[in-house]
Amino acid sequence: MLRKNNVGSVFGIAQRTSYEYMKLLNQKTNGNFKTLVIDDKDGLHSIPFANYGSKVVMYEPNEIYINGGIIDDTKITPITNRKYYKDYISKIEIRNQNFYESKVEEKYDFVYCYRSLHESHNKKIPMKRKIRKLLSSVKDNGYIYIFYHLAKNENDISNFPRNQYLRKGEMVNYFDSRLWDIITIIENDHCTNHKGHIFHKKNHKHRVGHIFAKKKNNRLVHKYYYEILNIEF
Repeated sequence: MLRKNNVGSVFGIAQRTSYEYMKLLNQKTNGNFKTLVIDDKDGLHSIPFANYGSKVVMYEPNEIYINGGIIDDTKITPITNRKYYKDYISKIEIRNQNFYESKVEEKYDFVYCYRSLHESHNKKIPMKRKIRKLLSSVKDNGYIYIFYHLAKNENDISNFPRNQYLRKGEMVNYFDSRLWDIITIIENDHCTNHKGHIFHKKNHKHRVGHIFAKKKNNRLVHKYYYEILNIEF
């Protein structure tokens, strides 16, 4: 029997810093913003974002996280039975597909990518393609947050393939300074503790990084370079 109604995520609570980003977007847009959340399992972050007023498009390729069932001997409650979901059902659009393979091209005020790039269902997709897909989904003056795994051993391609694990200093190279303002980027040299979860039930450690950036107004950027070219010629 599946878990009862009005329950939280099987993955616990949303990442603590995500609430700070929600507050920021809420203030800057007066609550009128649209968020893309990738690989969000059973709505771990999508429901809290909707609670803050955002319209949310959530991608999750595993239908069991959405409709309920059993994964790795763990009972998954349908997202429709999640706490607060019914209060915000009109604000959340669920797409049961792999975001990185999606042909849909849309722009969002905020793109939120948490522990997605290394997922096994994404491992055959080149890292460059995944990150470019993320960046291309951000509106001018919009924001992006990516929480990603770094290789514990950067020379070990077998256990830490480049399509899943970034190397330190690699992420920043995807952000063209003419188009992006990087607000925060932190990449740990040490490993941090991570509680056990589905597919990895024992407590374990990861080496992680995260980046928060704002996309510049490209019309102004293009205008600036156009004017410089005219002056030069």
